[in-house]
Amino acid sequence: HSHFATRPLPACFSATMSSKLLFASCAIAAVATARAEFVEPVVTGDVAFLETFSGGLGSWSGSKDAKYNGIPSVVTAKHTEDLGLFVDTEARHYGVSSVLAAPFDPADGLVVQYEATTQDGLECGGAYLKFLNTEEKEFSVDTLDGDSPYALMFGPDRCGGTDKVHVIFRHASPAGVFTEKHLASPPRMPNDKLPHLYHLAITAKGDVTVKIDGEAVFEGSLHDEHVFEPPFSPPAEIDDAADTKPGDWIDDPQMDDQDSVKPTDWDEDAPSSIPDDDAEKPEGWLDDEPLQLEDPSAAQPTDWDEDEDGTWEAPIVSNPKCDAAPGCGEWPRPTKYNPDYKGKWYAPRVDNPLYKGEWSPRKIANPEHYVDATPLASIGKIGAVALEVWTMSSGLVIDNVLVAQNDVAAKEMEQVWRPKFDAIKAIVEADEKAKFAEEAKPEEPGFAARVKDSVAGGLFAIANVMPGAVRDKATAFVTTLSESAVSLFAFVALVLLVALLLLSSLFGGKDDATPATETKKAVGKKKKTDEPTPDDKETELEEEEETDEEPLKSPSTRKRAARKA
Repeated sequence: HSHFATRPLPACFSATMSSKLLFASCAIAAVATARAEFVEPVVTGDVAFLETFSGGLGSWSGSKDAKYNGIPSVVTAKHTEDLGLFVDTEARHYGVSSVLAAPFDPADGLVVQYEATTQDGLECGGAYLKFLNTEEKEFSVDTLDGDSPYALMFGPDRCGGTDKVHVIFRHASPAGVFTEKHLASPPRMPNDKLPHLYHLAITAKGDVTVKIDGEAVFEGSLHDEHVFEPPFSPPAEIDDAADTKPGDWIDDPQMDDQDSVKPTDWDEDAPSSIPDDDAEKPEGWLDDEPLQLEDPSAAQPTDWDEDEDGTWEAPIVSNPKCDAAPGCGEWPRPTKYNPDYKGKWYAPRVDNPLYKGEWSPRKIANPEHYVDATPLASIGKIGAVALEVWTMSSGLVIDNVLVAQNDVAAKEMEQVWRPKFDAIKAIVEADEKAKFAEEAKPEEPGFAARVKDSVAGGLFAIANVMPGAVRDKATAFVTTLSESAVSLFAFVALVLLVALLLLSSLFGGKDDATPATETKKAVGKKKKTDEPTPDDKETELEEEEETDEEPLKSPSTRKRAARKA
């Protein structure tokens, strides 16, 4: 009827792969794309309602009540191609329902079943469905609210101390009064993110079976007064609320023996332990030595100011003589059990001749008593199915909702669910293994760490070429620096700065003097080797004009200026 399978894994999953880290990377990539393929199920059993959501929301519609701020949608569930009704946002109320083609009468048997997946986990919220009694009160999907009467509420719920799979019927008495009947010992819901199958079956005889993932987790009967609270058939007798226990009622089965007296040699004040007179002080015990004394090697600090710091006191240390001896100071005599100790005396207990038994109020006829031989006929007809929940968790997916009279179709849908569950479970387990392998990978050092290691390595190399004691001190200094990247980089930056300053002080003035010196050499050379040319004369005249404009700073300059003039 259906088929589920995981898609093939990527080519990197080969038999020759030897690297675990490469395998982990491939596993993560494969898990991200692995999905369970799905083919629309086909059932042959009779059903009153079956919704697979393959066609989207279809007949499902959200309530128009302003309370329901969660928007229902149909999406592809995680790790599968199967569509489901999706709760996508936490801290919202959701109210969405679908009306059956015709009201279903559960009197001859009732089977409800659906899948619920809490993809993001469920910390606080409901994942149950309500099967509505649309005959008790006129109903439409637009008017769905928390007071819409239901025949059955079934499914998981978790919040705080609540962790159960609800089975609650709204049952009408012969007088037409509806009362909620709760399964007294409901099973707990699974605590994972897999798609689980919730199944409830009640036969016409009243036999109840609750299954999770095809396994029975509860079996009982609607007619057992201990299975549901309160029971479907109220008891014939009840306690008389007006009855009270008589004042002389003795409900203690035993009493103190009035004839018993405390023995004359019974000393209640005797201690439970006494000094052991047979014990002897260990040899070498130093009675006159204190356990602690002032540290004789301590000296008052030179900067101690008694006006500000108070009177200086030497620190207290253990007495070294006591460390080598059995003990110091007063020797404490050990104690032993007191053979005469008896404690407080109590009279022995004997049977109470006036004991009447445990009191309970008398029974009277229950005016509300009746026997419901067919409880399912008194819960009303199911006319709609609703998801009406409040949740603090997102990611709930509801799928393959079924209502039927027998379990034929339910078993067929279980065969649809099983391979999907197995496929998704395998994907989730592979995902967890891949994440574990990824987390187990050694962390690659960052760029800063690699630079720090390289710089430290260079400094260690320099330190190792230094002689003797200098090498040891240098190595210790570099070791201390390498413990902190900030300290190491700061030291290197300081060394570079000092080096630049030294270079600047040694060679910084040469650039300013060089042009003048070269100019003088060039001019001198020209005077020695070149013959005057017209261009040289013009240049010389320009130089002379510039010289006239400049201040006369030396005798030679003044003489040349005078000759030219």
